[in-house]
Parts: sequence; C-alpha cells; structure tokens
Amino acid sequence: MSEFLNSPLLLPVIALVAAVLHALVRRVRRERRQRRQRREHGWRLIHELKAYSAWVDSLHGEPFMSTEPEELTSAQALSRARAIAQQHFPQLGQAMLRLLQADSQLTRHLWEQKLRRLSAPGDRVPCQRDPEYRELRDAQEDLIDSIIARCQALIGDSGRRWRHTGMDSEFFASMGISSGTCR
Repeated sequence: MSEFLNSPLLLPVIALVAAVLHALVRRVRRERRQRRQRREHGWRLIHELKAYSAWVDSLHGEPFMSTEPEELTSAQALSRARAIAQQHFPQLGQAMLRLLQADSQLTRHLWEQKLRRLSAPGDRVPCQRDPEYRELRDAQEDLIDSIIARCQALIGDSGRRWRHTGMDSEFFASMGISSGTCR
C-alpha cells in the first residue's frame, strides 16, 4: 500500500478522478438548470393559454369592440403562447396550429353574428344558446386542455390535470377581468 502512496502516478490519478467528478457535477447541475428552465417555460405557456381562454370568455360571444390597450394586450396571449411553443416546445407545433385555426374560425363566427345583429337586431341569439358558438368554443377548450396536458407531460409535471381553462374566476380576477357568463 505504501508503494502505491509513494507512486509517481498517484497525483495524476487523483487529478483525473477529481476532473471526472467535477465534470459529472457540472453536467448534473446543467441538466437540473435545463429541466427547471423547461418547466418555467412550460408553466408560462400554460399561463398564456389560460389567459387566452379567459380573454375569449370575457368577450361574451362578441368580437372585440374597441381598441382599448388592455383588450388588445389580452388578445396577445395566444401570440405569446405560440412563440413559447415554437421556441421551447416544437413538439406542440401541430396542436398550436390547430388552435390558431380554431381561433380564426371562432373570430369569423363572432363577426358573422355581429353583422347579423346589425342587420336584424331582433334576431340576437345569446352565445350560450348559439350551437355553432358552443361547438367552436368547446372544441377550442378541448384543444387548449390537450396542449396543456402534453406540455405538462413534456415538462415532467403530468400529475396535475387542468380542465376547462375558461371561466376560472380566480384567473379572471388576476387579470382584472370580470368573469360573468356570456350574454
């Protein structure tokens, strides 16, 4: 044993072991940091999807009526969600594309309804009784729920399931929006 301790190879072996351990520690720390950042991006994406859903619900079945900054800023939640998904979760690209298409369909329907109301004010149908609106909105909520579930699986946090992101009164309150039902 004393022969090994006096060996000229002892210091290089110790240095090599220390270097390997240092590299392993750095790798573990880097992987933890990357996982933490991925989770943060995932929760930001989920928040933006909820904000978008809350904004759509706050329209109460009406296309936006003014150019108030907070109204237009809330509409940006879908754009921010898309940017986060593109940059950090490319696996969600097709689902986000379907959500953008659903948004276009819903917007088209809302504008068609508005034009009908302007031409025949007495024919107004509240959004909760408009089957096409309900179908579009429910499909949109299903897409959002699906994206959230996939995002949670990607960030390793699939234990908690989000459902029906719209009409969440606490979330509405955090955005300063009334959460009344659609008119």
